[in-house]
Amino acid sequence: MTADDEMRLELDEARRRIVELEAKTKTTLTGNQFLVIVLVGPLFLAFVALGVLIVWKTTSKPSEVAPHLDIILVSLAIFANPVTAAAAQVMNALSEERKEQRQNNEG
Repeated sequence: MTADDEMRLELDEARRRIVELEAKTKTTLTGNQFLVIVLVGPLFLAFVALGVLIVWKTTSKPSEVAPHLDIILVSLAIFANPVTAAAAQVMNALSEERKEQRQNNEG
């Protein structure tokens, strides 16, 4: 094997590694992940916005909010249940994907 052949083999190996690394660094979404973002994302954003609004109104105008605070907090608590359930499902799905990736990398 000549020096040119060895250089070509090293160059091909380096190109293969670069392609592998580029493929690993790209982020792709599956259809399920996209649907979760589209359907659950607004739920999370609305929950956070409601929480911020409650805190802001309570601190800026406590005399107006105080008589209705129990109803406001009940609505926040009711709204928290689906948000918590959705967050649990998202985290469960992410942990399952990580397990699958680890198993694929080991195997």
